[in-house]
Amino acid sequence: MIDFSGWLYYGFGMRRMRILLALGMALVLLLSGCSEKLARQTNLTDADLFARGQKNVERKKYGNAAEAFQVLLERFPASPFAGRAQFLLAVSRMETRENIEAEVAFDDFLRLYPADPRVPEALYLKGKLLSRQVQIPERDQSKTRDAIKAYSLFLEKAPGSPLVPEVAAKIRDLRNRLALHEADVTRHYIRRKLYESAEVRSRRALAEYPDVPATPELLSLLAQALEKEGKTEASVQARRSLAEKFPGYGGKKR
Repeated sequence: MIDFSGWLYYGFGMRRMRILLALGMALVLLLSGCSEKLARQTNLTDADLFARGQKNVERKKYGNAAEAFQVLLERFPASPFAGRAQFLLAVSRMETRENIEAEVAFDDFLRLYPADPRVPEALYLKGKLLSRQVQIPERDQSKTRDAIKAYSLFLEKAPGSPLVPEVAAKIRDLRNRLALHEADVTRHYIRRKLYESAEVRSRRALAEYPDVPATPELLSLLAQALEKEGKTEASVQARRSLAEKFPGYGGKKR
């Protein structure tokens, strides 16, 4: 007698696999259908595409908005809507947390439309975008520096903006993060007994960040490096300066 149970199991398994594959393909088509549909609509004008993108922004459908603005810019690079589309493309990418794409879009806007009245807002948003990507002080601080540049340019372009106090506070916080990074590097040098390097690094950091919350920490590290180098008088002077300028500093770890 022939046992068909294995064949039946194999048949049902294959059928189930085909169903899952079909469902997967349907999901892919569903997700990409909008893009393919918009790309096929070659009769849409720049005004149509801009209106569609703007409507999606209002509905907070930023993925669809970005798609419409992208198609507009590709098809109509000289359109009178191009500047606004580029700006809103950057905003939409930022809202969908496509950080790299958003940064590129902001950079393109700032490069292509330097006289646009939205430039200050673009700089503010770019600073905000970069700020949310900064890493802990022990890691690379490229995004921190880039955020400071964007915010500083905003202050130059819009000195009378009501956002100035907020941006100034953000810059101060970012500069303090850089100072903490320098403190971490200095501690690393001290641990490795590279005291001269620690002295140079801390002095340079103090010259660059003399007015942030991490300044007393840098001054304390300078005093330690000097002491380890055998520069007793200079070390005493650094500690005296620390006590006079920051009497409440107790050397606590951050």
